[in-house]
Amino acid sequence: MVLLYTNLGATPLWLVIIFNVLMMAGIMSRMVPAGALTTAIPVMQDRGAFMSISSSLQQIAGGIAAAFAGMIVVQKDKFSPLEHYNTLGYVVVCLSAISVYMLYRVNRLIKSRNAKKPGESQASEFVTAAEL
Repeated sequence: MVLLYTNLGATPLWLVIIFNVLMMAGIMSRMVPAGALTTAIPVMQDRGAFMSISSSLQQIAGGIAAAFAGMIVVQKDKFSPLEHYNTLGYVVVCLSAISVYMLYRVNRLIKSRNAKKPGESQASEFVTAAEL
């Protein structure tokens, strides 16, 4: 959907609204499972601290992403169209594919952690990069 949206030419408003609704529905439908998976990473005692740090990192990442997007998409003057908007779409799709792979790895890690025997205690540490 991102590739369709970022490669639109001159398009009627009603079609842009439909594309926008579909794209936002797709984005939001990924946020809930990703958030649920993220909360399963730390053990219960560390969840509050983990979520606080995670939220801060998300805000920082959003700012950095906006800055990079602003460097990719340019406008020569007030009256000229945006340029390289389609390039931004390709970057988003590539980063989304990497994110899906990383979420898959986290999901496997959590499943293996939950498959431990009932008598085993879980470590109170966060998931390390080496475990992923």
